[in-house]
Amino acid sequence: MTYYTVDATVWATNIFTNSDLIYAFFADNYLEDEDAAWDAMKRANRGEPLPVERFPREMYVMSQYNKYKKLPHIFKAGGFWVVSQRFAEVLRRFELGKTALYPVRLFQHDRTTPFDGEYFCLAFGETQDTFVPEESPRIRKVPFRKTDIWEPKHTDNDYGLAFEKTVLQGVDLWMDKKMEDVFFLSDRLYQDLNAEKLAKPLAPYRCRVVSNRH
Repeated sequence: MTYYTVDATVWATNIFTNSDLIYAFFADNYLEDEDAAWDAMKRANRGEPLPVERFPREMYVMSQYNKYKKLPHIFKAGGFWVVSQRFAEVLRRFELGKTALYPVRLFQHDRTTPFDGEYFCLAFGETQDTFVPEESPRIRKVPFRKTDIWEPKHTDNDYGLAFEKTVLQGVDLWMDKKMEDVFFLSDRLYQDLNAEKLAKPLAPYRCRVVSNRH
């Protein structure tokens, strides 16, 4: 099959593999039911929509030695992705579909001293199936899978991933069923996050949009 490039861009993110964005918190749902919490973490990281009761209501800094004075606008805590109020406000301007923002309260290790500001669990809930591996030179297969699942090979992957033009339809934030450790943004959402100086932690890079010739 022959493809040609469409004059459009979507954006991939690198946060899933960025250890600098992992903050050591305990989630209250983990303390209540460890198995259910692990199940929710796995499902959420695959983009499976889940109700609010599957997500933590509160999180606590794991150790007295973790001295977090300020938290970033997007980070992973207690196994879940969390965003600040500023980040959430931008997301709410766009079509999220089944992706949700669930309020979560964050506390220091004493479980009494709150962090300033409002925070939300970013509950991924949208997936597409538009990835085109044969047009994507900078990928590798994830081993030990029953079906072909791919992941980016490098963090500097500008235009290294390709997606069918149907990717331009629908929601502004999603995951792809053929890919792991990455989520995607529409160009309009990326541009707003960038204008608000919130895009840098995502380490975003551009992806090609392609169409096949019948």
